[in-house]
Amino acid sequence: MRRLLREKDSPSAVTEIGAAQIRQTGATGSVVSLLRNAPSVYVYQQGLGNNEPVMSIRGARGSETASTLDGVPMQDLLNGGAGGYLQNIAGGPFNMTQINGVSLYPGVAYPDHNTFGTIGGTVAYTTARPNDKRQLDVFGAVGNYNTWQEGMRADTGQMDGMLGHGVDAPKLMVQYDNMQNSGYIEHTPSRYNSFEGAFDKPYDEGQSLFQATAIYNTGNALITPEPIPMSYLQKYGKYYNFPTDLESTRQKNDYFTLILKNETYINDYLTAGLTGFWRYSDSTTSQWSDPSIYPINGGTTPYTLNGANPFNQSAASFGEQSYYMPASDPYGGGYFYSPTMYPYNGNAQYNNTGNCPSSLVQAWHNAGSATPCGYNSYVSYTHNDTIGIQPRLSITPPDIFGIRNTIHIGGLFARETQNATPTWYGGDKYVPRTAENLVSGYNGGTQRTIFMGYFQDKIDLLHNTLHITPGVTVQGTNSSITGSGIVGGTPTAADMATAYCQQYSCGVGHYHARKWDENYLPFVNATYDLDKVLPALRGVSLYGSFGESALYAPVTDFTPQAVSAEPPNASIVHMAEGGVKYNTGRWAVSADYYYQKIDHDFGYFSYQSGPYAGLSDYNNLGKRQMQGQEVSVTYQMTHEWQLFGNFSHNRSRYLATNPASVTVQEDQFGLAQRGTPVTGVPQWTAQFGVDYHHRSAFTPHDDLNIRFQGYYTGHQYTTTDVGGLYSNLGPISAARGAYGTYNYYNFVTGQTVFDRNGGIAPYVIFNLDMNYTLPIKNLGPLKKLNFDINIQNLFNTFYWQYKYRQITPGSCGKFTGTPAGFSNAGLPSGSSSWAGLAKSNYGCGSLFADGLAGQPATVLFTMHATF
Repeated sequence: MRRLLREKDSPSAVTEIGAAQIRQTGATGSVVSLLRNAPSVYVYQQGLGNNEPVMSIRGARGSETASTLDGVPMQDLLNGGAGGYLQNIAGGPFNMTQINGVSLYPGVAYPDHNTFGTIGGTVAYTTARPNDKRQLDVFGAVGNYNTWQEGMRADTGQMDGMLGHGVDAPKLMVQYDNMQNSGYIEHTPSRYNSFEGAFDKPYDEGQSLFQATAIYNTGNALITPEPIPMSYLQKYGKYYNFPTDLESTRQKNDYFTLILKNETYINDYLTAGLTGFWRYSDSTTSQWSDPSIYPINGGTTPYTLNGANPFNQSAASFGEQSYYMPASDPYGGGYFYSPTMYPYNGNAQYNNTGNCPSSLVQAWHNAGSATPCGYNSYVSYTHNDTIGIQPRLSITPPDIFGIRNTIHIGGLFARETQNATPTWYGGDKYVPRTAENLVSGYNGGTQRTIFMGYFQDKIDLLHNTLHITPGVTVQGTNSSITGSGIVGGTPTAADMATAYCQQYSCGVGHYHARKWDENYLPFVNATYDLDKVLPALRGVSLYGSFGESALYAPVTDFTPQAVSAEPPNASIVHMAEGGVKYNTGRWAVSADYYYQKIDHDFGYFSYQSGPYAGLSDYNNLGKRQMQGQEVSVTYQMTHEWQLFGNFSHNRSRYLATNPASVTVQEDQFGLAQRGTPVTGVPQWTAQFGVDYHHRSAFTPHDDLNIRFQGYYTGHQYTTTDVGGLYSNLGPISAARGAYGTYNYYNFVTGQTVFDRNGGIAPYVIFNLDMNYTLPIKNLGPLKKLNFDINIQNLFNTFYWQYKYRQITPGSCGKFTGTPAGFSNAGLPSGSSSWAGLAKSNYGCGSLFADGLAGQPATVLFTMHATF
């Protein structure tokens, strides 16, 4: 008990989420949507279960936050967050039945919790563990949208025997569940399988503990790779999705996690721990679209509705298919074609086939363009492996002159590898994974090796009323990428004269890029308890924190096409927060103000058309700022009634103009403009509710719990695309040229920027969970029954989770001359005018809005039988 008291953290803006919130979120939610119970968190997802959840914390994107499971980093160490865009959407490495709680540390956490690679905060989950008593729990659930769930959990209880007795007896738990549903968005069925095995072995009279945890999860779902045009939703329904005979995207994922963790009590002053872990994931994404949905030069198709066409994330939808074809092809550009490695020519292979009739081929060729045939279907495969160890030491020396110290020393040594993500193109729904269909990822891959150490000392002064916790984290990373077939195949003299080949040499062969990073990240927290100074304010503590944390550049962007010089250094967040906590038997109140500034914010841009097609720019010249207030209140009115709530106000904006991924989902890159708000981040969020818990309500020793909860989401800013020849966004950089030049036009057209006329209106949704446990006597081995009714969006409120306006890209042809009033300055090498230069494939479509509707009323009835 003495050690536990000394280990108590000083106050911070941490939010603890436990069993009540897990049950309220329900099986149709996810371990990410669970976080909506904390201030300053916004989450949306496109389906039931763990189905592409998108998150922000205090305005920081989910890819910028870290997550841990029993202290083990669970985010993608190579890229941050869940990984690259459209990766690991269905399912996850752990789910709702496999956790028993979570602590959310926004901004910068204490060094012993901060883990690796985050500028947004740390989300620390803990696993479900074995029970002390032997039991078998069998459950099933049924709900609307054809939702079914079934599963079981078996606990051995304490197993007295040769491995230990009493408090030192080992315990084992295994659980499995399966959930499937048709999805509330049309044509998005999903299925998830989850397995966990957990083993606990206490020793040293219960003061030391060895744990082993194995988790294997799968996810298989049809998804919408992006929101649907509003015109389709208005005509066909708010939850419409294009039918699968027109287009479809499927993802299959496997996740495995093994954690071996040991905590050894040496004496009252010293505890040592060591964790070893291994994780892997397999992700397969396949996508198909009928070639007839793609517009020629931004024109119409049989499916055009009010200027909007079905739109998918593929080379054909962006009108880029010609760049994947041989330079010798009359319609090919050849920039992504490497005949020694990827000898793919989709047009030659699939033109005039069943999916690509001669009439469609002729229409495209009449416009001087390659057809989308052979580039309208693809499958890609990603495999990640992560292995690591975490040593740690806790030192609690005797008091010296009334001063206490609680010292934590630890580290993380880990390595993650990823294959080169082979991608195969085709024209049919089922793309052959053969050499002739391979377009990238022939060999090579990425890796990141992490060396991290931290030191933290909690110092208690002035009769244990003043607590100062200084600390420092040292992080070092060795990151590299290896590949072959850089770009360009066997380039012609004309190719070599282009700006692209002048930049990257357009050679074919092996490349290897490596980057070493090293950062020293300080942290300090100071807390003062008012108990002994002002007895009337017993339970009140004032605190302040300052800290820094780092996020490292995605290794997949170290390719020669993405960076011309050394990859960028880490992005750094500087956080300052101050607050007050009040905690008594009935009241728990927390209020804080935070300020977070991000330096070296990562920026990304890739030319979609023209002589620079394929040229990408990756830098860290951006800056962002987040500031706001957070308040949480819990009031235990009586033994049975509890009121709770929180609210937060956030103001996030860009401090520099820079190319960037400008949406929280990072599904669009554009231009972050100085002074504009970060889009997709609610200005206000609030959560409020009441919890009623009554025992012996109907029969002796039964248990009734009713939890009613509301969520308020305030106004959100949205984005729009810049289109047309005459768009002037003002000066950007010398490399982009001035307005009126071709380079400026090609860079600006299609850029996603803050929409001054857009936005998502505020909304409130309500959830209800009713849980009843009935003890059973004299009915064989059956001990109790549990009934749960979980209702999400109780009043079926319609709301938009995500919206933006965009231009459908397409192959737009070429200029016949320099437009009137425009300049020939800065033209690509070999060009004397705009004649023959490609029009931006974003400059010819119609501007329209897209939207993703929120989850409608969803009811799930669950029954547990415990033996």
